[in-house]
This record gives sequence, structure tokens and C-alpha cells, in this order.
Amino acid sequence: GTTRLDTIRSSLSLLRRGGRVVSYGEPASLGDLPRILGTLVRQKLTPDGKSFTLYGTSSYFLGNRRPYEQDWATLFHLLETRQIAPVIMRRFPILEAAKANELLESGTVVGNVVLVAPELLNGDASSS
Repeated sequence: GTTRLDTIRSSLSLLRRGGRVVSYGEPASLGDLPRILGTLVRQKLTPDGKSFTLYGTSSYFLGNRRPYEQDWATLFHLLETRQIAPVIMRRFPILEAAKANELLESGTVVGNVVLVAPELLNGDASSS
């Protein structure tokens, strides 16, 4: 399947001068992280008018927390007022976390995979 690194590289190739790719979340596996960071460093060292930014909650612990706190406040307000809705591809009972992880590693996920307590499922674990 397509990896996050493939997506980042493809996105960069499609940008015109002055464009920016913002990659949200974390790599599908820790093995991808060094290559993603390498792409980020290469992009910074060989500027071509394009930019690439990693944005993930782990960055919250590595730097200035204020932008994330402001972003989260805005995000939760938008969710609460139903101005945005999460895209959930599939829900799994928490005891089936291994199956959920297999799906994530397949590279076919569009949206989110959610682990829930069994009493919150209201039926089939595969429902969206």
C-alpha cells in the first residue's frame, strides 16, 4: 500500500512554488519516522519555494504548547457545535486492538479507526 512517506513526497511534487504541505498525525510505524524527518530536513536544506510541516500531538511535548492548546480549543468547539464531524472508517472493541492495528498498517484507512469500550458499540464492531 501507499505509505505516509509516499503521500508526503507525492504531495510535495504536486506543489507549485510557495505551496505548503502540512502532514497531520504520526507515522504509521516508527520505521517511517526517520525517512519522514529526512524528507523534512532535505526540504529545508534545498529550498524550492515549497514547504513541509509536520503537525502532531507528540510535537506538543517537544516545543511551544500554546499553539496546540489554542488549536485543540478551536477543534473541540467546532466538534461540539457540529461544524465539523470526524470521519470514522471503523470502530473496534478495545479488546480487538490488534485487528484495528492490522487495518491501520494495511495503508487502506480513510479517516479514523476508533477503539471503544464494548458497552458503547451498540451492535456490530464494524459499524461506522
